Amino acid sequence: MKTLSRLAILTLILTAATMAVAQVSLQTSPGTKTFQVILYGTTGACNNLTQGGPCTQTSTLVQIDPTTGALIKTIGPVGYTISGLAWDRWSGKLYASTALGDTRFHGLITIDTTTGAGTPVNGSVINYGLAIDPGTLGSPVHSITIDFFGNMVGWYDEFGPGVTDTFVRINKATGVATEFQNTGINTNQNGVSFSDFNILWNIDSPKTAVDGTVTQTAYLLNPFNGQPFFSRLLTPPIPAALGDFSPTNNLYYGLNFTSFDPSGRTFLVTVSLLKGTVTTVGQTADFLHTLAFSKVHP
Repeated sequence: MKTLSRLAILTLILTAATMAVAQVSLQTSPGTKTFQVILYGTTGACNNLTQGGPCTQTSTLVQIDPTTGALIKTIGPVGYTISGLAWDRWSGKLYASTALGDTRFHGLITIDTTTGAGTPVNGSVINYGLAIDPGTLGSPVHSITIDFFGNMVGWYDEFGPGVTDTFVRINKATGVATEFQNTGINTNQNGVSFSDFNILWNIDSPKTAVDGTVTQTAYLLNPFNGQPFFSRLLTPPIPAALGDFSPTNNLYYGLNFTSFDPSGRTFLVTVSLLKGTVTTVGQTADFLHTLAFSKVHP
C-alpha cells in the first residue's frame, strides 16, 4: 500500500473539518438552539517611534461584518494598546495581549464586550512573568489564540542573528507564560489561530527572495511546543495578520495593512488552507489591527 504524502493527509483532515462544519449548518433547524457569531476587532496599533518604545495609540473595540469587512459598530475604548485578540468559548470572555510598548501594562487582559474596557488578568504579572533579557524591554507576545479546551497559546518574533521565533503557552488565570524558544521559523506580521479539530496554524506574511520571487507560507504547528509539522504555500501572496478562524466556514480571516501608514487603510482577507488560496474580502475599518470570532448563544 502506498504511503500517503503529508499534503494528502493534510487535505483529508481539512476536508473532513470543512464537511463537519457544513453538516452542522445543514442540521440546524428552526427548533434547534442556534449560536450567534460575532467578529470583534480592535483599532489602534502601537506605532512606536523606536522598536519596543512607548506606543503612540491606544485601542478601541469594534464589531466587523465578516462578509464585507464593513464596520458594524464602535463598542468603546479599551484603554490599552492591543497586539492580539482571542475568544474563550469556555468562559465566554474576550482576551487580549497588550503591546510591548503599552505605557500602562504589558501582559494579558480581558475586554468587556459591552463597553470595550480592558482589565489586566493579574496586574502584578508584567511581561507574562517572563524574564527580560538584557538590552530588551521584554517579550513582544502577540497573536494569541485559544483552543477548543480553553488552552491559550501565543507567539512572538525574535530579532537578531541565530534565533528563530518563540512559542508560548499562557495560563489564563495567572497571565504567566511558558516559553518554547527557537521554533525553527521566522515570521512577521503573522497570525496564529486554531481552526476546527484544534489544528493550530501560523499564517506568515509574504516574503521576497533574493531573486525577487514572492511567496507566502502557512505553518501547521505542534500545539504543545510550536514546532512546525508541515508548511503550505499560499497564493496569491497577501498579508493576513493577527486574525482568527471563523466557526461557520473554517476560513481564516486576517488583516492586510502597512505598519505606520498614516492613512490606516486596512483590508479584510480570508485564507483557505484546504485550497491554499488568499482572497481579499474588502476594505475594512481604518487602523484595524486585530480580529477574533466569538460564538455565543443569542
